[in-house]
Amino acid sequence: MFWHDYLPTPIFFSFGPLTVHWYGLILVLAILVSAWQAKRYFIKKSILTLVQFEDLVFYVIIFGLLGARFGHVVFFNFSYYLQNPLDIFKIWHGGLSIQGALLFGFLTVVFLAHRYKINFWKLTDGIVLALPLGQAIGRFGNYFNQELFGRPTNAWWGIPISPINRVAGYEEFIYFHPTFFYESVLNIILFFILYKLAFKNTLKRGTLTLWYFVAYGLIRFFMELVRIDDTFIFWQLRLPQVISFFLIVVSLFYIYKFNKNHKPSV
Repeated sequence: MFWHDYLPTPIFFSFGPLTVHWYGLILVLAILVSAWQAKRYFIKKSILTLVQFEDLVFYVIIFGLLGARFGHVVFFNFSYYLQNPLDIFKIWHGGLSIQGALLFGFLTVVFLAHRYKINFWKLTDGIVLALPLGQAIGRFGNYFNQELFGRPTNAWWGIPISPINRVAGYEEFIYFHPTFFYESVLNIILFFILYKLAFKNTLKRGTLTLWYFVAYGLIRFFMELVRIDDTFIFWQLRLPQVISFFLIVVSLFYIYKFNKNHKPSV
């Protein structure tokens, strides 16, 4: 792979006081692509008006980003940010939690569904169809920030990590598993699976959302077997694995419950 001998820089370009980071640029691209996909779904199925869709995108992005940062700060690096509170605002350095984004996004959609008087699951089914695309793109931000990589490897596809970014205990290793790439590919596969299901009109409303949680929960659970970044450990499992396991179990339960008396969604 081209990246085997390439050490990325987090800065895309600088001009005077202006500095554009790869992380921010990739995040914007991920949001735009996700919004484009969601718009196709909602407008084609006549679920939202254009004005309602624009409101949905605005609020989900704002509160999703706040939740993503909140989750990273509180659940994954609380002790660090307690000692360095100003670094909470340095989002360009990386540090977003998909679990936090999903939680805050979920609450935002609950509010908007009530406001629009639209079934909650109708909204989430369209959103989760767009999420994997955004996640697939967004993971490349971790590559340029040299973060959230996996265990050391001598494989030809391994990525070099600069000494300053290596996890404590792994300073003598050079190449590590590109977990950002693994997860990106799996999210693209997940998108195509969900896309095929979404336009068949054979799933009961809300089932697409739940299958997303099951599939992404599995992806994240197994990615955590490779990742070595610091996180809380519960029952010999990493915190994201515990959250993923909970999401999988709850989602499978509701899939069963939703489909006991199956009726195609309309």
